[in-house]
Amino acid sequence: MHRQKKVRTASLSIFSNVFLIILKVIAGIISGSVSIISEAIHSAMDLLAAVIAFFSVRVSDLPPDARHPYGHGKYENVSGVIEAVLIFIAAIWIIYEAVHKLIAPVPVENVGIGTVVMAVSAVVNFFVSRRLYKVAKEKELVIEFEYQTNK
Repeated sequence: MHRQKKVRTASLSIFSNVFLIILKVIAGIISGSVSIISEAIHSAMDLLAAVIAFFSVRVSDLPPDARHPYGHGKYENVSGVIEAVLIFIAAIWIIYEAVHKLIAPVPVENVGIGTVVMAVSAVVNFFVSRRLYKVAKEKELVIEFEYQTNK
């Protein structure tokens, strides 16, 4: 049951990031704002991380087998490391874009659309992150329960 909830939550993260990428790219192009473009890049990295998390949660709950006698739980840990590397790559890309805009500045237009898109993004990310946190806490409780019952 918990595995299905994790997979559904990872799917929610994927779909929300696709939506936000499209929204931010359009708003970034219309407004010419490097901040919104950098947020689109960040969302793209979040999407890649969400896809990795989606597959890792599907594999991590598989029972132990001959090749993995202690189970598949480490897949989630590896997924976390990959996500950290993606955040680092996104940071470098964003810095590059910012320096490029400083060297060749372009005036920002249509600030209103950027403000609306970023507000929508904040609301979507708030609710998705609450859901991710809730599912992670439930997993923590399941692990603690299993540990206590196996003592």
